[in-house]
Amino acid sequence: MGAERIKVLLVEDDGDSRELLAELLEFEFDVVTATDGLAGLRAFESALPDVVVTDESLPGLCGTELAQRVKAHSPRTRVILVSGYSEVSGAGHCDLVLRKPIDVEQLSRAVGRLGDEARQWVGDDARQ
Repeated sequence: MGAERIKVLLVEDDGDSRELLAELLEFEFDVVTATDGLAGLRAFESALPDVVVTDESLPGLCGTELAQRVKAHSPRTRVILVSGYSEVSGAGHCDLVLRKPIDVEQLSRAVGRLGDEARQWVGDDARQ
């Protein structure tokens, strides 16, 4: 039936935004959601997604801190940080930073590209 779909973890504390983005991304990807940074870390550890899409301003653990922990655990996982701020301290742990308001088509393309990169990285690692 083809390759498995790219796994995405969406971490967003605003319920309406989270639901809308999840619905839109689910057309192409397998999506798991979390409501804050700590829940996002737990969901990451259980789901092991290819791509994490996280808001910066989250209760418990901000997006850049989440990205740092994700990368320490799984360097292959790609992280997209979403922020309303023009500059974000700690964004170096992220593979891509997108400014709010989100262009959903741009986000979807980025998730597809970074998800493919994450899977390729695993493939390269497995051949060594």
